[in-house]
Amino acid sequence: MPFNYDKLPADLVLPQGGKRRRIFLAGKGGVGKTTLASTTALFAADQGFKTLLVTTDPAAHIGNVFGETVTSVPRCILDSNLWLVRIDPKVAFDAYRQKVLGSLEQQFEDTETVERVSEELNSPCTEEVAVFQEFLDYVLSEEFEVTVFDTAPTGHTIRLLQLSWDYEAELEHKDAFTAETAALDDTQLARMNAAIRTLQDQQETGMLFVTLPETTPIAEMERAISDLERTHIHTQGIIVNQVLPEEAATSRLFGKRLELQMGHIRRLKECNTNRTIAVATLQDDEIIGFELLQRFSDDVIEKPKETIQ
Repeated sequence: MPFNYDKLPADLVLPQGGKRRRIFLAGKGGVGKTTLASTTALFAADQGFKTLLVTTDPAAHIGNVFGETVTSVPRCILDSNLWLVRIDPKVAFDAYRQKVLGSLEQQFEDTETVERVSEELNSPCTEEVAVFQEFLDYVLSEEFEVTVFDTAPTGHTIRLLQLSWDYEAELEHKDAFTAETAALDDTQLARMNAAIRTLQDQQETGMLFVTLPETTPIAEMERAISDLERTHIHTQGIIVNQVLPEEAATSRLFGKRLELQMGHIRRLKECNTNRTIAVATLQDDEIIGFELLQRFSDDVIEKPKETIQ
């Protein structure tokens, strides 16, 4: 049977046409997003691009991958082009709360309004909004040439992206604003719309899904892709992770398994003719540290035609 271990084209990862590049790795929990996000970010950094790897994963597993502490402040590692940062919900909440209350204190003389809003801000919903605000900061940032997002599991990722549409709908149903509140809402909405345009621009944003060659994660991925398509955010590539290497075909134990995996890959290619389907093979060792990540990137991502020095 044919074995097609296609790689991810470099132009899906690296900036094109002078624009900055945002890469999202999405998918069901446990499919290997963190490893592939780390691999992708290191690949971009190795090509000479100032690259930021952002995690919204509360466990911040990218720290384990690189053997580095990941904080809420971007930090360059080992004098490379690669920076790491974690969106910490508690830090984001505190910063957002202080920003909102500080703005209100400047607008309103009475303390009653500020105290009432302060109480209302103490909710799980506020923390989600605060995380989203920081997420927007990194989407819109011009500091890095490439920003790679190691996103949380699919459902949470979709929720983050959908928040902007929810917010816009909420504004449309408000009966009246004070002049100050209207100005703040308009500014925030303009910021969200700028982020949406960035996410919808396929030159600026690469939406990549990671899946395993199995029925359940593929089905969940396909639902998530459809959800994103309805918001005009197009998935450009799918990485099928942990595929058995070709030599497994001769194994009595693994030959049948590889045949099933290749069947899933063929069906993905048939149903996604407008997307790149790349394959990441199962590795002998746990992919930890620069050397193994660089070796893995050689297997997963095509080398660019011209390497930046």
